[in-house]
Amino acid sequence: MRTCRMKWLKVRMSLLCLSLLVTSCNKHSQVIKDKCPLKVLTSAIAHRQVAKVICRNGLPLLIISAPHLPTSGAALLVKTGNNADPEEFPGMAHFTEHSVFLGNKKYPSVNGFSNFLSSHNGTYNAFTSSATTTYIFSVERSAFKQAIDQFVHLFIPPLFRQEDLDREKHAVHQEFSSHPLSDSRRVHRIQQLISPEGHPMHRFGCGNASTLAPVTQEAMTSWFKKHYSPENMCAIVYTPEPISKAIKSLSKLFSQIPVSKQYQKQEDFLPSEDTSSLCHLYINKAVQSTSCLEVYWHLYHPLSKISQGCYAALAQMLKHEGEYSLASKLKEEQLITKIDVDIGKSSFNTKDFFICYELTQKGEQNYAQVLQYTFQYLQKIQKQGIPSYCVQELSTMNTLEYSYASKSELFDLLTKQVMELADEDLATYPYHTLVYPQHTPEEESSLLQVLADPKQARYVISAKDPSTWEGLQEHYDDIFDMTYYVKSLKEEVAQCKDLALESTMEFPKPNVFIPKDIETPPLTTSDKTRFPFTPTLKHKDEKLTVYYCEDHYFASPKISSQLRIRTPQISRKDPQSLVNAELYCLALNENLLELYYPATLAGLSFASYLGGEGIDIKISGYTATAPKLLNSILGSLPAFSISESKFVIYKQKLLESYEKSLRACPLRAGLDELFSQTIENVYSHREKLSLLQKLTFEQFQVFSSQLLNQVHVEAMLLGNLSDKQQEDFITKIQEFTSHISAYSAQPFYYQLQKNTPASIEYTYPLTTNGMLLWLQNPQTPSIQSLVATEILFDWLHHITFEELRTQQQLGYMVGARYRELASQPFGFFYIRSNAYSPEALISKTQEFISNVAKCPEKFEMSSKYFNSMKEAYISRLREPEYSLETANSILFSLAFEFPSEQLSIPNEKIAAAKALSYEEFLSYSQIFLAEELGKRIPVYIQGAPAT
Repeated sequence: MRTCRMKWLKVRMSLLCLSLLVTSCNKHSQVIKDKCPLKVLTSAIAHRQVAKVICRNGLPLLIISAPHLPTSGAALLVKTGNNADPEEFPGMAHFTEHSVFLGNKKYPSVNGFSNFLSSHNGTYNAFTSSATTTYIFSVERSAFKQAIDQFVHLFIPPLFRQEDLDREKHAVHQEFSSHPLSDSRRVHRIQQLISPEGHPMHRFGCGNASTLAPVTQEAMTSWFKKHYSPENMCAIVYTPEPISKAIKSLSKLFSQIPVSKQYQKQEDFLPSEDTSSLCHLYINKAVQSTSCLEVYWHLYHPLSKISQGCYAALAQMLKHEGEYSLASKLKEEQLITKIDVDIGKSSFNTKDFFICYELTQKGEQNYAQVLQYTFQYLQKIQKQGIPSYCVQELSTMNTLEYSYASKSELFDLLTKQVMELADEDLATYPYHTLVYPQHTPEEESSLLQVLADPKQARYVISAKDPSTWEGLQEHYDDIFDMTYYVKSLKEEVAQCKDLALESTMEFPKPNVFIPKDIETPPLTTSDKTRFPFTPTLKHKDEKLTVYYCEDHYFASPKISSQLRIRTPQISRKDPQSLVNAELYCLALNENLLELYYPATLAGLSFASYLGGEGIDIKISGYTATAPKLLNSILGSLPAFSISESKFVIYKQKLLESYEKSLRACPLRAGLDELFSQTIENVYSHREKLSLLQKLTFEQFQVFSSQLLNQVHVEAMLLGNLSDKQQEDFITKIQEFTSHISAYSAQPFYYQLQKNTPASIEYTYPLTTNGMLLWLQNPQTPSIQSLVATEILFDWLHHITFEELRTQQQLGYMVGARYRELASQPFGFFYIRSNAYSPEALISKTQEFISNVAKCPEKFEMSSKYFNSMKEAYISRLREPEYSLETANSILFSLAFEFPSEQLSIPNEKIAAAKALSYEEFLSYSQIFLAEELGKRIPVYIQGAPAT
């Protein structure tokens, strides 16, 4: 669970709407006509049926019957967030979100819902934003009937027992305690502090031990009844039931959520006369290594009600990274390394429009120049208008992505869809979310009149060392215990008013990458008792090895390709070559982004990065366009180079990335150190940081010039291609390698170090502690041990969270995870905590593991529980929820990242899981946890002392 200013989600819809006539499903609830004309054409999911129901209590309910999905689930959104917190209880909305899970009249157990989900391959989450509170779960379809009943009863009504509330206050405080260590959270806190009086952002939304200490059962119950009423909710359900049966059962179930007599509809937030924060720059002293600048506007009605298409098109123009764009100009001037634009909903009638920059060192010093270019571009748009094709292209691509959607992870899909449903009428959803209603010239003009005026914007910068700046006033926030600064920006704002138009910045051109003549592959029958992917070797010679996998699972008109360019210039035994390669990939990505940015707006994706002992290039997207992009990218590689000035920028960006990895999260930093001391030829970010600092442009030039002198390309292609298209794919790669010498590359795979440390002490630079406890089975691995350990850690993750987080309150980030390295089964426990020392965390975790090993039954393990987990494990292999791109990456690893190809492993795991008995699992688990198979490596993560 988390509290945040929710980012506008960017992935596209995957949902079928089947037109239904208005009919009454019972005398209380009503099925309404589906007014969405869009249809899903992908054969693998086109069989879904949809019903739109207004429950008898007024709750809008979208039901999707999807019996062939491996998981089912639901999401419920309350149209109230932390902008409705009582003044006396900051954080009440977020605290209520936590407390809803702590038991209700029908299911009083604090851990009942999570316990049930954990045994059936389920997951759940909830989050609170300024305007909404959202609850989501997914579970294997066989357990859906019981899970949906428990989910709905979370709201009928929660018990809010005082002892549970008092314990959960500590969990919220642990969550809050990480916020002052995050620059994005610190910047958002400053934005809360400087927002106009009465604005929905003008409050502390997370809550902590101090603000929530006075909250009683009566106070929370009262607040719950004011806001948690069905007319203030909406819900989406993916069910395995036939649509006719689902309409009856689900409308009846959701209608049980009681209408609250105390419900109070929120009043509109009115524009404030408080302008005290305008024409000022507010400054956060960065705790991370990256400088950032946010320029943003608070927008009230009627601007907040302008069609989302106007906002989306404007955002796309501003963050476009093609030639002659605002982004390319700022990068060319070496002022920024990244731009993003976000439109956030802070209440029912207010929005916030953000432009966010990652700054170079020069950009931090010359932020005024960044502002000038920004307002030059905004004023250019104001004078010339948003090109009509911008909105049309967005709607076109939204429609294509909807119509040709493929299977994806249900949990993420539910999260996205329920937030969209909150902003659209149930009858038309998702039509107006995807095909933007036309906005008027007057609406566009009124919006740009505000956005192009620097006097109406607000400015917050996160700077590395603001104490050296002149003209600063110091401020202090006692909630975050942080100092921040403010300086006048009147002179800079005046310089940004009515600027001369910048002739070198242009608007995006019409997108030539939007696909046409898309052909949907037919759905073919596949063996659902096995792993659904079977790659075959299509080509092998001294320069190229290609596997192709026919896609019978997603049945999408898209392909995913992964190429690894093996070269003797990159060796795991030479850490400098790895650093050089990562810098090369960063520079290459920037170059490709400028050349092919429009492709990313047309359903294509591409990226290069260090992979094993080579350069990985991933390209995915529509079958009609992705091969052409691959050809263009491969053709550009031999001539690719960078100037010394760009080398300096990219080197600094990579340095900041390494530094961020060491500071962003103590657990990730600890894992980074652990892997560097247990896996051969793996190097920590500390080591790579030192090597990068010494790297010169001349050394990098030598590396780059020799990189493609010898190559061997390893490739995996997943999709639906004809024989000719497969041959064309191979030919494109052969053309790339035709003038390059062959490299005889040995298979790359990770191996364990022979001598590993007994323990690791890691010093973390920020004020939080943590621990990792690494468990391993170093004996000769078997498929059975891999399967048993993975199932074991699925169970351990759940009980670790419930025992060490919920009951003992050791920290907020608490759990256990499985890892497979060098074909060996591993697992680790983790805790991030501000309340305990690393030694105490390790000790309590060791005691917990000992108790589990002695008596697993005390921690809910049973033959029934095991069988449920085993079936869920098999289901994940037979019917995976991951994306086409993830599937291809898994296949690539099986083909190329072992001593020999291991494409049969998934089916071997299915067979091993089937054969695994409860007695065998219990015996193995107890031996594994009792250290009889190998040693444990504790990682003590010691944070800096609080000042």
